[in-house]
Amino acid sequence: MEETNPASAREPLACPCCQIPMQCKTQEGADVRECGKCGGLWVDFIEEKNLLKIKPETFTVDELRRLRKLYEPLGQTEPVRYLKCPVCGELMYRKNWGARSGVIVDKCGEHGTWYDRGEVDKIREYVELGGIEYEKLKLAEDGLSRADRRLAEQALRLDRKIDNAYMRARWWSMLGF
Repeated sequence: MEETNPASAREPLACPCCQIPMQCKTQEGADVRECGKCGGLWVDFIEEKNLLKIKPETFTVDELRRLRKLYEPLGQTEPVRYLKCPVCGELMYRKNWGARSGVIVDKCGEHGTWYDRGEVDKIREYVELGGIEYEKLKLAEDGLSRADRRLAEQALRLDRKIDNAYMRARWWSMLGF
């Protein structure tokens, strides 16, 4: 069974912001819908990786640490609004693309992603600067930090058990046993 691609199926979809029909376009080899008024893009899941030019890259740990200093999440400047999916009409959820990019996109869990004007370029820059690799490093560091905390807690519990056993042994030896 073949999956249908809403952007390439050419059925009319209304912009979730402006409620006007979006135009089918090809951008960076990906089929998208673009709003002529606000400039937003509707991209389904099948086309998203092509549009954002996501390719696996290898970065050194030093490069990733340098990226951490360069790339801090952007502050939120616009009021929060929830948009309806142009395919199913359900409210989309807002998500920080990639967890640390600072670019908040609107996603429908079943159909695709809405990018406001300029957001695709910001995400491409984030990807090119190693943002995905940075996120992988951050996840690994967070996991190591949790493991270090658990190890320290276990070491503390063992030290207390040893101290208690030592104190009991001294107490029993003082009693002559």
